[in-house]
Amino acid sequence: MTTYIIEIIGIVAGLFFCIMGVAKYGLWEEITILGGFLPAVCGAATALLSALMIRAKIKRGDKAESFDIKSLIPVGAMILILLCNYLVGLMGACLVISLLWLRFVEKISWIKSILICAVFFAFMYAIFRVWLSVPLPTGLLGQLL
Repeated sequence: MTTYIIEIIGIVAGLFFCIMGVAKYGLWEEITILGGFLPAVCGAATALLSALMIRAKIKRGDKAESFDIKSLIPVGAMILILLCNYLVGLMGACLVISLLWLRFVEKISWIKSILICAVFFAFMYAIFRVWLSVPLPTGLLGQLL
């Protein structure tokens, strides 16, 4: 059972987002896709691929894997992005998490990490704010300024 825990979580999460996308937000309205289309498609794909992974593991006869706590770092980073989003906005949160990830997970020097994050921020700003004019969340800091 422990061999399939990640796949089971993938199936449950995929089905949840698929159902929420269809039931709450809808898929189509005349010729326009609605807000539930992408969650439904991605949720269905996640559930399907997780089920295929379980099937492949059963066919191969894989034994239980040991659990490494470091595998939860990406999950923690995503939760931290969500929390920082409310404080410094989406772009600020992605910038902070990217900097921390590069420095402490990837072990890149501070100077290279800051340089990479500056280029990342410039591209994100140019694409989403200047070119596409997408109103990204600004967080509490953006509302105060």
